[in-house]
Amino acid sequence: MKPVEALLTRTLSPHAAVLAVLAVLLVPAAAGGQDASRAGQDARTTHFAFEKHGQLIPHPPGMPKPGPYYTSLVDMKDVAGFPYDYALYFSTDHASGPGGIWLYLCNGNPTKPANWLSYDQALAAGAFDYLGERPAANPVFIDSTQGRQTETPCVNVIGHTVYMTYHNAGAGHGQSTLLATSKDGVNFARINGDEDSIVLDYDPAKDIGDGHTGYFRWAPNPFSGVDYPFVGYSLHGGGDDFHGAMWGSNDAIHWERLQIFDSIEGYAVDGDRIVRRRTVDPHSITDLGNGEYLAIASFGHRSSGGRKRTLELYEIYLAADGKTLTRESRKILDNGAPGAYDEEELDGATTVVIGDTWHLIYVGTSGNAGLNTIMGASGTLDVSAPKTPELLPTARQRDFHRE
Repeated sequence: MKPVEALLTRTLSPHAAVLAVLAVLLVPAAAGGQDASRAGQDARTTHFAFEKHGQLIPHPPGMPKPGPYYTSLVDMKDVAGFPYDYALYFSTDHASGPGGIWLYLCNGNPTKPANWLSYDQALAAGAFDYLGERPAANPVFIDSTQGRQTETPCVNVIGHTVYMTYHNAGAGHGQSTLLATSKDGVNFARINGDEDSIVLDYDPAKDIGDGHTGYFRWAPNPFSGVDYPFVGYSLHGGGDDFHGAMWGSNDAIHWERLQIFDSIEGYAVDGDRIVRRRTVDPHSITDLGNGEYLAIASFGHRSSGGRKRTLELYEIYLAADGKTLTRESRKILDNGAPGAYDEEELDGATTVVIGDTWHLIYVGTSGNAGLNTIMGASGTLDVSAPKTPELLPTARQRDFHRE
């Protein structure tokens, strides 16, 4: 670090220090030479580079407004007999009825609209005739045993079995996360049958928040500093005063809470945006070396329920413990133009990698939070791209909740 940069980072607040260092890097070539000018150009480069492809799937027939929510894209090659390459699970969005998990299917490129069809279309074509029992139509799963309003699925295939977490209003202490499994990716059963099938829960009388542990996103553990085979991120109390949480598990059934996060405007990002930990796409987490990891998450303003949400996609830097932010975050996909399907929100990011191409599916929101649309993008990841400025050591865990 140059002497002037070191002085700035010692004397200013963390956010102000970052802005000041950027100002030094961006001085004209006459003042700092060609290296300084080139550094300024490099500082605007991102690791992830995506191109939007617009609407991927039309509004599912019969799905209540505002439409699809919280997509989970799954490679199904390890599911015996499954007739498609990829499955996309998603739910209703705060619908007044029982909610439900919808299923769409794809062969080939998952960000090409023509490759997708609904479970209903596949059923009509006989694709699931090999199953003796199967859901009659979308939604393929609703949990009416414990709570109501089944939403926010996250799906992973473990040992040829499909594991699906979701949350139900009225389950546990609030809106708790439950688990259902399937051998075929279509017929799901609660992990404990008619008995308690909640996997994430806490007592709001003892911990921060109202008990909401939904919006869980999890996957096999990519972090060298975490001693669990599986890790995930969830909400930890809903409403405008929301928090996040990180969890670890040895079997994807029993989860231990590893950290609670506060929602702090402007932390590791410009403006009043918030790092929404529960939106981290665990399948996007990439090892950059030297104990740093990169991931995709949604950043937005404080909002809840059916209120207008403003969210965009960022790349974030995490330490080997999976929870410590190490650098300033950087936007990779912004809101669309007025009238676009994603003019207000990009959320529910879910990715797969085919060859060197990253395929990204997300939910765009428009119409004053009245319309959700499943959208696609594809692109590349350059792990050698210039990194953003480091957070000061004293600021790296600023959103860790402490009583």
